[in-house]
Amino acid sequence: MLQTTLCYIRQEDCCLMLHRVKKKNDINHDKWIGIGGKFEPRESPEDCLLREVQEETGLHLTRWRYRGIVTFLSGDDEEQMHLYTADRFEGTLKDCDEGDLQWVPMSRLYDLTLWEGDRIFLRLLQREEPFFSLKLVYEGDRLTEAVLNGTALPADWELPPVRQDKEPLLISACLLGTACRYDGQSCAKVDAALLRQKYELIPICPEQLGGLPTPRPPAERQGDRVRTRQGQDVTKAYETGAEEALRLARIMGCRKALLKEKSPSCGRGFVYDGTFTGTLTAGDGVTAALLKQEGLLVFGESQWEALLK
Repeated sequence: MLQTTLCYIRQEDCCLMLHRVKKKNDINHDKWIGIGGKFEPRESPEDCLLREVQEETGLHLTRWRYRGIVTFLSGDDEEQMHLYTADRFEGTLKDCDEGDLQWVPMSRLYDLTLWEGDRIFLRLLQREEPFFSLKLVYEGDRLTEAVLNGTALPADWELPPVRQDKEPLLISACLLGTACRYDGQSCAKVDAALLRQKYELIPICPEQLGGLPTPRPPAERQGDRVRTRQGQDVTKAYETGAEEALRLARIMGCRKALLKEKSPSCGRGFVYDGTFTGTLTAGDGVTAALLKQEGLLVFGESQWEALLK
């Protein structure tokens, strides 16, 4: 069975797509696909992923995720594709000899000429589905069967849509009155009733998402690390919480976040400097920094009224 990789590279609210228009006798001619290709001898999936992205785009991936396996069957042809997404990279985009590369807004992705099966796994990726196995059976260009994790999908299969009546807003749970601060208290400094009129509120506590208890020892950022007053390094828990907050933001379609100021996790613009003396320094908390890197607009609680305009 042919082994391949395919990667969808994200930058802010866009995805890098390849319009296959340059090669003759290309089975993907005029289709828009991600970045990838065939395994070379002795390559692992990650080896193939990195090489193909470098060769086709000139970019070197620095962060990626293995998202699923897609098995294609068409006549006597069999292919197993290892599916990835990536959101960090280095380098400058170059011309590709297989087609035209273009950053496409996520909102326009399904307007492109895509394979029918690609529409299925793109939706799974966008909704942050857990690692999945998808079998796609084609007759020519027509998709005749799709099986997700061993269950056949109906022809009109769709994931439940994200609610569109109100814009989703990621918000620190402590600002809504939840007793999840390090000291077991809340910090209800916003008018939740007014915010709910405009937004679907998605509460998070990154520290709890990262596995930390409540209450917990106070912690502050010290450079790239987060440590408690007693010197315990809790950076990993803060990074895990940030990743989980970002995953939830992606699932719910959040493009804005309202976070607790000065926090080593949620602080925006200023955080405590790690001396535990109440001194502030310029910078962002771990979660706020990751959300901003993803392209979300991050507000501190003192700016909550600006979200109503």
